[in-house]
Amino acid sequence: MSADIRRRFDRAGASYEAAAVVQARVAEGLAGLCPERLTGRVLEIGTGSGLLTRLLAPRLAAGGLYVALDLSPGMLSHAALPADVGRLAANGEAVPFAPGTFDFLASASAMHWYADPAASIAANVRLLRPGGGFALAVYVAGTLGELEEASRATGFGSVYPMRPASYYRDMLKSLPGVVWQMEETRHTVVHDSVRALLKSLKGAGVTHTAGRRAASPGRYREFVRYYEAHFGADGGVAANYHVAVVTGSRPAAPVC
Repeated sequence: MSADIRRRFDRAGASYEAAAVVQARVAEGLAGLCPERLTGRVLEIGTGSGLLTRLLAPRLAAGGLYVALDLSPGMLSHAALPADVGRLAANGEAVPFAPGTFDFLASASAMHWYADPAASIAANVRLLRPGGGFALAVYVAGTLGELEEASRATGFGSVYPMRPASYYRDMLKSLPGVVWQMEETRHTVVHDSVRALLKSLKGAGVTHTAGRRAASPGRYREFVRYYEAHFGADGGVAANYHVAVVTGSRPAAPVC
């Protein structure tokens, strides 16, 4: 699965920045929850085009290290990153660093693509030294629910299944020695047309699904009619994104 996701984001490297409207909103919101000053070593997973990186890297104190990791070499090659940020093409589910390496972990709009988020996010958090902090944003169930409903009703296409927010909440509860809090946010993007919506998703690399794709012209036309009839908004069509935003830390002292 990761190979298919990587290929799709590789192809979207040049178009991602212009298409990633909601991703930019999520990055800005997450940055607002991060410390105004970062020190030591920072790891960002799922850097993409650098939407979050450009907000956080300037906060790093002199002598620090900022590592921008992404599964897609194509995305990293197009990413507009500060000159002193290190780029690393690697899988966030197999990060090539030892536990306790970093002082801060950040990720926006990426970890929901993990094959096993519970195990992999837990491993990511273990990359923090005691006293380190983290800020993560993942899409959860309800994201692109309009697209899912229209696909199910018409038989056109399929949608990548998002896990419910409770999945991540239960995972966090199981992590020993971690203090955290979660909030859920919702973002609505209105596109000029269904065609514009699909083009935007393709431009942002959001095209991987687990199901088979039915793409006959007749089903596509039916899909468009259904979407317009049920989810028209402000002269266009709406797409909603549900996001779980988590901030926390690994305290230096045991939590009683």
